[in-house]
Amino acid sequence: MPDMGAMPMAGPPGGAPEGAPAGPSFKIIHSPLDSLGKILADLDLKTFVENNFGSDPADLANKIWVMYGGSESELGAGKKGQRKEKPESEDPTEQEKIQDEEYNRTRETRWERLPEGVSIDEITTPDAIEKTLISGGFNLAKSFAKPAAASTVEKWEKIANKADEDGNYKFADKLLEVVRDVYSL
Repeated sequence: MPDMGAMPMAGPPGGAPEGAPAGPSFKIIHSPLDSLGKILADLDLKTFVENNFGSDPADLANKIWVMYGGSESELGAGKKGQRKEKPESEDPTEQEKIQDEEYNRTRETRWERLPEGVSIDEITTPDAIEKTLISGGFNLAKSFAKPAAASTVEKWEKIANKADEDGNYKFADKLLEVVRDVYSL
């Protein structure tokens, strides 16, 4: 076996330096955010909803509205975007570096990711964001809760059926009763 020296045991060599901020868990959008869908994808909606679980959808919509340059009172023009459609470099590696730097630089000024000269109030409304959060949150909950619960119930039902086959009728009936009470939506 070759000498591993001080190489780390997990992860590829040359990864992020120790103490560096973790990269996003989603694909970064480098084009101007010219639609509500792109804005919510840029936000990483799934993580945002998980981190704000239990919050009022109207409050979350307002939070997103303000993050992307809308006024807190929802009156008046929002802050204008600065992202251009054309690449700044012909070299793909250099362009990716420029885009990553822009993404990191605009973490606190996300409205700059909107198309140049366009504000969020020209793209969407707080009401549209709220409705999307409500329907998206419901679908997100359904997609995570139902399959997991269904597969869990299925496993417990198999155990109950095995107990029933072995003559443990009371145990099987009680197990099915508890499982169905816990996992019914």
